[in-house]
Amino acid sequence: MNSKIEKLKKLTQEQWEGLCQRCARCCYEKIDFNGHIFYTRIPCDQLDLETQRCQIYNERDQVRTDCQRLTPEVVEAGILPADCPYALLVDDYVGPSLGTETSNK
Repeated sequence: MNSKIEKLKKLTQEQWEGLCQRCARCCYEKIDFNGHIFYTRIPCDQLDLETQRCQIYNERDQVRTDCQRLTPEVVEAGILPADCPYALLVDDYVGPSLGTETSNK
């Protein structure tokens, strides 16, 4: 396992929250297509687009059952943009594609 993931697991809640830059990109709908994650331009209905903050942050996974709290395991799964501070701590991280990106493979 990635040693940096192990370091993420040892962070306190305050340290964990301190990594976040509040960009809100993780609050946009994502599509998993054959194991590849793609971001859409559709924000969660609880995201305040002016402040880029969740309106129900402390209860988000109770109110929106499809909301995934960020954990080291979620980071390791590769659903965050590659320039996310959480993802930057993971060796050889491969982030999802934006919905407008295409591949010539």
